[in-house]
Amino acid sequence: MHTPPLRFSAPTTDRVSGTTTPPLAVVFEPGPRRVLAQVHGEIDMDNAQELRRDLTAALDSSACGLDIDLSGVTFCDCAALHVLLRLNQQALSAGKTLALTALSLRTARLLQITQTRPVFTMRDRSSRDAAGAGAPTTLDDWAPGLYRPPGRK
Repeated sequence: MHTPPLRFSAPTTDRVSGTTTPPLAVVFEPGPRRVLAQVHGEIDMDNAQELRRDLTAALDSSACGLDIDLSGVTFCDCAALHVLLRLNQQALSAGKTLALTALSLRTARLLQITQTRPVFTMRDRSSRDAAGAGAPTTLDDWAPGLYRPPGRK
């Protein structure tokens, strides 16, 4: 099984504001049936395609699918959502699954605002077993107290 190596992108500096964007890092942990990808940093249109290529390679190298830990993501926008949606579609087409194992408040909010949370399988990372199946979990497990409109649980 070939899994992409640990991948870091270089920090970038905005030419207008002069601010430096933290790098994006992805750490891959191959398992017997699934690959775990831990994503850290900011996901935006400058690095989304590179992230997509790396996650696609990890999905392709796995027997059953890909688990993605997004707890280390400090910024994400529609480019990040697009990567996740396309990757989920690729997994389903290949007879595999894509599961999100942890969300940062930023990623949880993005899924909530766009109402795309139900599209993704959520799996508790701590319960990954040899078959790669973990217990489904809820958004509240990762983002307690996340704003919910009145009347919604």
